[in-house]
Amino acid sequence: MSLSLTRRTGPLASRLCAFCRSSPSSLPIAGPSRPSPIRSLHVAPIVARTPYRTSPSRGSRGSSRQREPQRGRPSRHDRAGQSSQVITANDYEPRQASRAGKVAQVILDRLPEWTVSSRTQRRLEAYGFDAKTAKITLRDWMGGVEAGLSGVRDDAGAREALQSRGWDVDGLLHALVSEEVATAFEAAMLRHYLEYTVLHESTPPTLVAHLRQLLSITDISRLPFQGQNLPARSLTRHFHLHIGPTNSGKTYNALKALSRAETGAYAGPLRLLAHEVWERLNLGTVGELNGNGRACNLLTGEERRIVGDDAGLLSCTVEMLPLGGAGGDGYDVVVIDEIQMMGDPHRGGSWTTAVLGLKAKEIHLCGDETTMDLLRSLVEPLGDQLTVHRYNRLTPLVVSDKSLNGDYAAVQPGDCIVTFSRTNIFAVKKAVEQTAGRKCAVVYGALPPETRAEQAREFNEGRAEVLVASDAVGMGLNLKINRMIFESLHKFNGRIEVPLSLTQIKQIAGRAGRFGQGRTFSPTASPGASATSSSAERDTADSADSADPALPDETPAPGGEVTTLHKGDLPLLRHLLPTPLSSITHATVDVPFGVTEQLAALLPLSTPFSELLDHVSNLARLPPHTTLGTTQHKAPLSDIIEPVREHLSLSELDLLTYSPVNTRDQRIVDIFRTIVSGYAMSGKVSFDEVFGPSKLLKTLDAVEVALSTMPSPSQILDGKKWVLPGIVINSLPLLESLHKSLVLYIWLSFRLNVAFPDRPIAVDVKARTEAVLEQSLEHLPGLKRRKKPSAEDRERIRIEEEREAAQEAKTGKGKIGIDWKPRDEGERTRERWRGVGLVQPAQEVEKDSAA
Repeated sequence: MSLSLTRRTGPLASRLCAFCRSSPSSLPIAGPSRPSPIRSLHVAPIVARTPYRTSPSRGSRGSSRQREPQRGRPSRHDRAGQSSQVITANDYEPRQASRAGKVAQVILDRLPEWTVSSRTQRRLEAYGFDAKTAKITLRDWMGGVEAGLSGVRDDAGAREALQSRGWDVDGLLHALVSEEVATAFEAAMLRHYLEYTVLHESTPPTLVAHLRQLLSITDISRLPFQGQNLPARSLTRHFHLHIGPTNSGKTYNALKALSRAETGAYAGPLRLLAHEVWERLNLGTVGELNGNGRACNLLTGEERRIVGDDAGLLSCTVEMLPLGGAGGDGYDVVVIDEIQMMGDPHRGGSWTTAVLGLKAKEIHLCGDETTMDLLRSLVEPLGDQLTVHRYNRLTPLVVSDKSLNGDYAAVQPGDCIVTFSRTNIFAVKKAVEQTAGRKCAVVYGALPPETRAEQAREFNEGRAEVLVASDAVGMGLNLKINRMIFESLHKFNGRIEVPLSLTQIKQIAGRAGRFGQGRTFSPTASPGASATSSSAERDTADSADSADPALPDETPAPGGEVTTLHKGDLPLLRHLLPTPLSSITHATVDVPFGVTEQLAALLPLSTPFSELLDHVSNLARLPPHTTLGTTQHKAPLSDIIEPVREHLSLSELDLLTYSPVNTRDQRIVDIFRTIVSGYAMSGKVSFDEVFGPSKLLKTLDAVEVALSTMPSPSQILDGKKWVLPGIVINSLPLLESLHKSLVLYIWLSFRLNVAFPDRPIAVDVKARTEAVLEQSLEHLPGLKRRKKPSAEDRERIRIEEEREAAQEAKTGKGKIGIDWKPRDEGERTRERWRGVGLVQPAQEVEKDSAA
């Protein structure tokens, strides 16, 4: 099937954006049919593509995430003289599985280079090798490997030869499919060589003993039966896997089970989701509670709320889930959301840890169909039971017959336009508000979760008719979206333009017409499911009770619609939505800190922490069906910490490298460096010490003053000019950085509460920052009233005025305006829960002392 989309660049790209004042190269690109602040995608008649390659990430042995499509490269020029970048449906086809013969060939190809590389030599020196021993053993090992693998004639022979000589064939096959070849094969060759050297006759006895310790410590192949996972082996756990597409009722049914349990927990991927479930359980709007709330506590990386010391329920993020429950007594029921995240190379280890080590009688896993086989292979060998519940979408999702054809006047109330980058989001927002006269809310990843939730509330409650969002809309927010509009099917990943993955496309599209989130309502219904026990493959007909009345937030919508802004994207979208997702074959695991700690004792004292992480990654032997999580985030932070490492313990180093720091934001990196230096040198970090030298607080004060002099948008009369202070526009990225820096301080204060004593101050400034961000979004470009056109905007304004004149002739109304609706502060959920159950530093110190 020849479906493709193309990015176009043309003369309109030379315009400057009034919002960002950026150079033309960073602007959204307009299509030729009508002036537009965003890029246009079309079917290109002449194309050229090459597959992309993913460079191996530091400390990672491969990823089991959903395969991204191949990137296109700038190609021949089309007839308009515009450069094209093409994505086709073929790019989303699953990769063909590699064969054992390919694994053997890669090993043979890489052997000569690996044995003489400087990286290999440095590692062997760190393990205690002298030059003579290394030379002899490397020569003999390489000769043995070549002799054993060179003569294989077919894949069956290759597999037998590899397995008989101790190679992890399945792990290396997975690495080939994931394109993480270099890192995975280097690690496999290193461990294989060390195991050979231990048995070599020329290896000195002291080195043999040392290597045996290295290999034993880093062997985590029996991880489910070790350490923190051991208490879970005392139970025969019953897993319920709820699988289905977005808006199929799987989480609804899982939460019903939790609401009936005496003790239990919900663990989600985002703080927004954890906060939402916490609120609903306390209010009694989950499952069959019918308004009778259950006491539930909240535990996230930056927020802890204790509603009751004896509360039986907990809502948390997956990383914060206590495996043993309160007091180590375990749980009756636990719900783990978005289980497909266990294949994520960055965060997936937390999901796998929960699956392997959670001490609970009943564990409900919610996600898509990609994890079913993997979960069966993980939990059934442990003696646990797995029952699969399959769901269909509760409301229909249809692809529109036509796109918007680049016309923002066709945007309707209840629409969500998905685009990428802050620049594009505000450009689209401005176009919709000025062309269609519909107020827009915005949601994107750099905004604080609280601000995202407030913008979502503006949209859901009708104060904003349209939502403009990034791919952050795909998870964590309940939204009343009638129609989802893809402005583009690719985005910039920090280096190049890349296509959206199939998972992203399905998850974003599925947000339209969600059950209970429609703007119009149908008669009530209750989600249903069918269930199958994987051990016996028997039907249990575990359907929800259709007689149960649906709660207001669980009332079905008539269905959802999905389309594209540009005509050329629609055929590809229509083709991709029904395409099944590829299965996740390996779960991500993280090496326990105890392994790192023991390994550090066997390496030279001068080994930098980043190199210690590399040693752990390269030596680790993993359990079946798993792959090692990446240390890509920890490595740059460890480099920042290294100058003061001698003042820190290994556990402190490890904790600091887990800090929530966006290393691409230099302002946050500078804050982190100040925090690390202060903590290492004095053991105490005050709020003023961190934020006093920074200009971020001064920016917050200045924007607060500027906003205080401005009327609210609802007070600005139509046609009145109002100049927005430049500081409000230009300070948005700084305010986002300030918020993330405050979150960092709060995050550390929960883990090192004595060393970070000023959490109340940070929480207060964080709330101020969120309020200023919300007010700034209300006043940003797109919300301003009409002004005289500049020379470069004259053509666009002419088209808009012609459309307005046509509308006035048709409807009798004048200029398109926005109906501003005042907020009802009393209805805000944030106000309802402000201060409820908040844990203060003094309480923690008191509890620690008592313990």
